[in-house]
Amino acid sequence: MIVAATLTVIGLLLGIALVQSYALRLSGVLVVPLFAVYVLYDFLALPVFVLGTVAAYVGLSMLQQRTLLFGRQLLLASMAISMAAPLAVFGGLAAVGVPGITLSSFTFVGTILPGVAAYNYHQLDSDRRREDVLVSSGALVGLVALGASLVNLTLAPSLGRFTPPLLYGERADIAIARDATIGGEDALFVDASLGLILAVIVLGMIVSEGVYGRWGIRLNGIIALPLLALFALQSAAIVPLYVAGIAVVYSLLTLLHRTTLLYGRVLLSTGLVIAVVGAVPIAMFVPVTSALHVFFTAILIGVGAYNLHRMPPGHRLTSISLSAGAFAIFAIGLRLALSPGPDGLLVTQLPLQLTLLGAAIVAGGHTALRLERLRPADRDRRPQASSGHT
Repeated sequence: MIVAATLTVIGLLLGIALVQSYALRLSGVLVVPLFAVYVLYDFLALPVFVLGTVAAYVGLSMLQQRTLLFGRQLLLASMAISMAAPLAVFGGLAAVGVPGITLSSFTFVGTILPGVAAYNYHQLDSDRRREDVLVSSGALVGLVALGASLVNLTLAPSLGRFTPPLLYGERADIAIARDATIGGEDALFVDASLGLILAVIVLGMIVSEGVYGRWGIRLNGIIALPLLALFALQSAAIVPLYVAGIAVVYSLLTLLHRTTLLYGRVLLSTGLVIAVVGAVPIAMFVPVTSALHVFFTAILIGVGAYNLHRMPPGHRLTSISLSAGAFAIFAIGLRLALSPGPDGLLVTQLPLQLTLLGAAIVAGGHTALRLERLRPADRDRRPQASSGHT
């Protein structure tokens, strides 16, 4: 996990420098560093992500010309296209028996990233887009080369054993290619079919946007809640790790913002750096089944803490309540559809876990009912306020 964290932090710091100096997006805050980790872990990720980016970009162009979608709606559409296109193409190739074309759940979850990249490219004019693609490609090549150089037999005893292995794991293509695998990384990233993963992520998008459209409240991440539920079914320790991580990183971001006035992409990148760096020592002691879960939970923590920070103060507790309820519903629903790992959520300590999940659902439901009761009152007040000025 140390190598993956190193590549991610370097990529994030590079993104901060390029944003500050040249206003380049580098395809998105997380895109290039996570691309590098994905490509090293699964060589198939490179053509998958290229296909997803191209498909999403073309799809966005068509949607913008033929529909009235804009802003966040286009981002969600781009992410959906970038997931659906590789699933259709590579799933079809695997179905007809083409060897070596098995799309893993790990890589499939990552196909969200090409949608983010395509959306960012779509926001730029042609000259800036060309610059961004070239710089992003160069940064990706550099990070992949660095990662490949750090995965070898000489460094395996130090970089590969202090934390649970990720790029040194038995499933990592770069470790296999360099004959530097270390045992202990046998757990699946997400033990679910690709179709179910796609359905759950799309449902998460719908729930997130539905809550915002109806009550004006952002849940803590577009797809964080269903992903967290999927991770938790493999390792229940992910849930307290996420909650504690959000609290710590949010506090640090708030303090940092007040003292430095950092904001936007730079503050988001800083939160991600804090979360990823903090995850390395935690991975040595937290009883999770996979370094992949710790690493990607750290990513969700960084994004979630930033989202919480940028919310209006009056929305934060409401968002937390609704997010907790949504997570509990996702977790229980997925538990009914999937077989969890031996250390997963709702396997042991059932009374305690069901009580906590039930409390989260009750709290979220109470908050939703309160918000729903306020909606007619808001509509009633608007005409009265406007009539006073006419």
